[in-house]
Amino acid sequence: MKLGSLQDHFFNLYGRRNRIFLPGLRERIDFLGLAVADLQDVIRKIPETSKIEIALTRVMARVFCVGEHFLVLPLIETLIAKYPSSHCSYCGRFPCLCSEIRQDSQLTISGAGLQNEWNLRQWQQHFNALYGVRNKEKGVENVLNRLFKEVSELSSLQLKVPYMNCGIGEIEKEFALELSDVFAWTIAMANVLGIDLQKAVLDRFGNGCQQCRQLQCICVHFNVDPVRWSTLTI
Repeated sequence: MKLGSLQDHFFNLYGRRNRIFLPGLRERIDFLGLAVADLQDVIRKIPETSKIEIALTRVMARVFCVGEHFLVLPLIETLIAKYPSSHCSYCGRFPCLCSEIRQDSQLTISGAGLQNEWNLRQWQQHFNALYGVRNKEKGVENVLNRLFKEVSELSSLQLKVPYMNCGIGEIEKEFALELSDVFAWTIAMANVLGIDLQKAVLDRFGNGCQQCRQLQCICVHFNVDPVRWSTLTI
């Protein structure tokens, strides 16, 4: 299942529910932030691979939840432009050799080629080849911090929208850029921990909602409390 098809799967699975219970962009970004906090909690307290896999899949599902708010957000196109198969968009090299203080990324304008057909596993392999060594050297805590930072930048962007002097297309492009970074650092966490994110996502969400067991979720309640990992049964 290529990434665009996986995105469509989540739109179909949770779109109807999200439009009722998470009608605003702020609610969806906050919902994503809660999933990242749950991920941090399980890594810190109960570092069991099976539960970390669940936490990571919840983050990925909520990345798509934010994207679904826009209906036509160019997330896949933006991922390809910012993370091309040939090089790091910041330093221009492969693998990445960026310093801690780096220049702005240079988005790739040329055709996407085979990246349009990549599935989540191929994206994970790409990020591992491009950034994996550096991220593993810096460790889990650094990746978590970056993931929190990217969600905060997404939240900050939402607050700035009323003051942005640009058109709708440019606003959507900015959201796609920030959301692509959240996506990238979610995959970075999977790579640092050695987790096959595609398998984890499909195992948990591929056959429908975990709660109602429907291919189009009909759940009518949300639990926004932190996950109690110690009592969670797999």
